[in-house]
Amino acid sequence: MSSRLDIRLAGSGGQGVATAGKILAEAALISGRYAAFSQVYGPESRGGASRSDVVISETEISFPLTHHLDALIVLSPEAATKFASMLDNGVNVIFDESASDEGLPIVDVSRRLTGGIMATGVVALGVLESLSQVVGVDALEKGVAAVVPGGHLAANLRALAAGIELGASR
Repeated sequence: MSSRLDIRLAGSGGQGVATAGKILAEAALISGRYAAFSQVYGPESRGGASRSDVVISETEISFPLTHHLDALIVLSPEAATKFASMLDNGVNVIFDESASDEGLPIVDVSRRLTGGIMATGVVALGVLESLSQVVGVDALEKGVAAVVPGGHLAANLRALAAGIELGASR
């Protein structure tokens, strides 16, 4: 891992993008790194544009906002359009199949496992970890346990495991 990673999760409200960002930041802390988390969302609580940014560093973070993305997770067609200008700048991109022909069925896996889209961000974290070993599976599982309410913990841990498997199949 480089000394600093800037990661953006972008999608629609209700996909768990903010929760996934919190989980990733928590997992970074658990793994002994520094982390900063921020979120941006539209006025709609469900369905509007949503994104969360996570900065992970081996050293203290002097500027907590993303400035050069290393990884971008795109979970909706609207997010793909909004961040299209970033796609040619050496950014590692993970797409849901709704946003790109080269995407993975991240939203569908969430629906299959949980009956909805709220765990989409957690599935995406599993894919990210599988492809880039950002913080470690154990730290991510502990991050899920620290952030997700108890009644939803088992489903989110299944979503994380499914995302890891999905990423490994790529």
